[in-house]
Amino acid sequence: MSTPVAIVGMDFRLPGSDTADEFWRTLTVGAPKTRQVPADRLVGYPAGQVGPAGLTAALLDDISCFDAKFFGIGRRMAVWMDPQQRLLLETSWRAMESAAIAPGSLRGLDVGVFVGSATNDFRDRMISEGVLDRYTAIGALPTYLSNRLSYHYDFRGPSYTVDTGCSSGLSALTMAVASLRAGDLDVALVGSANLCLSGVMPATLAHAGALSPSGSCRPFTDGADGYVRGEGVVSLVLKRLDDALADGDPVAAVIRGAATNHDGRRGGLIRPDADSQVGLVQRALRQAGLSASDIGYVEAHAPGTSADAVEVDGIRRLLATLPPGARGRAGPDGRTWVGSVKAVIGHLESAAAVASLVKAVLVLRHGQIPTAAGILSVGADLAVRHDPSAPPGSVIDWPAGSAPRRVGVSSFGIGGSNGHLVVEESPARRASAGRWRAGRVAVPLSAADEASLGARAAELADFLADPPPGCDLNSVAWTMQAGREQLPARAVVEASSLAELRTGLRALPEPGPAYRTWVNGGELDWAACWITPPAVRLSLPGTVFRRTHLGFAPETARRRAG
Repeated sequence: MSTPVAIVGMDFRLPGSDTADEFWRTLTVGAPKTRQVPADRLVGYPAGQVGPAGLTAALLDDISCFDAKFFGIGRRMAVWMDPQQRLLLETSWRAMESAAIAPGSLRGLDVGVFVGSATNDFRDRMISEGVLDRYTAIGALPTYLSNRLSYHYDFRGPSYTVDTGCSSGLSALTMAVASLRAGDLDVALVGSANLCLSGVMPATLAHAGALSPSGSCRPFTDGADGYVRGEGVVSLVLKRLDDALADGDPVAAVIRGAATNHDGRRGGLIRPDADSQVGLVQRALRQAGLSASDIGYVEAHAPGTSADAVEVDGIRRLLATLPPGARGRAGPDGRTWVGSVKAVIGHLESAAAVASLVKAVLVLRHGQIPTAAGILSVGADLAVRHDPSAPPGSVIDWPAGSAPRRVGVSSFGIGGSNGHLVVEESPARRASAGRWRAGRVAVPLSAADEASLGARAAELADFLADPPPGCDLNSVAWTMQAGREQLPARAVVEASSLAELRTGLRALPEPGPAYRTWVNGGELDWAACWITPPAVRLSLPGTVFRRTHLGFAPETARRRAG
């Protein structure tokens, strides 16, 4: 059995969702987040190429905006940066905060950066518009999607941008897991982004017959006629599970198996192969020391094309290798359930797998499987049962049992390079609230400026209005003390309860004398304020960026840079 790896930090921007709570609501409601693609996104796109519905996609809002000042990047460089770089910077910072790790604490260490990317709409648009700048190379070359992060954070480990088509995000993650297991790294940052900024890629895909002419993504259904593109960016922080538990990191989920393969000549350059899929999943399960009977839910690749049937056939063949009594036993009602996030947020191409992984983490966290966007299941008789539609907010409860809940996540690249993850719910941990030395507990906050400080305090107050299990005052204080970068604008709220803390966060009162030096920019040994600090840090809201509009395409960039 291979070394398990913990997901300790996670941040993302997905269609209609910037937080885990928003994304869970999006999944349970199940309404597609697709809309007509604006004309300014389609330079080089022939009108009417796709079909009568025009071009639809699941798009992000405000992708032209970026907090360049926060990252110390000059305006001219910022406007010529691929927006994927900008979004990876913002989500990577918040992912480390989600892990309760101050980014500066990793400076100079062998932290690896692994980014999955398969499209380059920014560069395609630059070519279409015929514009160049001295920052073109570092703004548009794919290598800078990873190298920009390593440079900014001063990480000294490997820095890879990985392209395996639609499986790029999962391939990058599998490389990170392998490096952690080998002991080459202690921390890995994994990211993937996909944005629709040019008409070149949709025109190419339309010519190939890959896009849905009806503008709808309907995985597993007879009406599936192609996929709908989607935008998104996801950043994850990984550590070996034993290290994460010893360090008191918040663990969102555990990666037990991570495997990749290629179909060879069994499938095709654009079509997966069921037997290759079976072998791939079995390899990931062997790493985990598990069998297919231990997987209750599969987050499928399933983009809404004819290849969906091949994937379902592969799942049936996998379960057929088990005795009838073992098939599907881990899932609700003794079945293996199968769904696809693409029905809601479209196909994020290179970022599709990490978006699927985010959904898998939330399924494990909530102990529920969303059904509103359509779902199917395979029982002991190997019959496939479809539930193409369900009422809004519909979920299948997945009660806890004697074994942890486990999910499989599949991703198939257009060129035949595939990946599969076996993901397990986070282990139960014994709470240890710690002992504060004297007086009310001090909760520090910092931000780049006073406006951001107020926004950050308000977001934390909102979060604490309905705190998750295990969220107590001492753990919140220790997380903010030991798991955050100490930025210039500062405040300290002293409290004896979460309710008092929420009130203080709304007002940001003057700090007591013991903390004024820190508020004014000095240093403070927060650990010395404790008799015993809490054993576990929490995943709390992070930096609120002050984004300004910079443009998302080279022509826009040229006009704004002057």
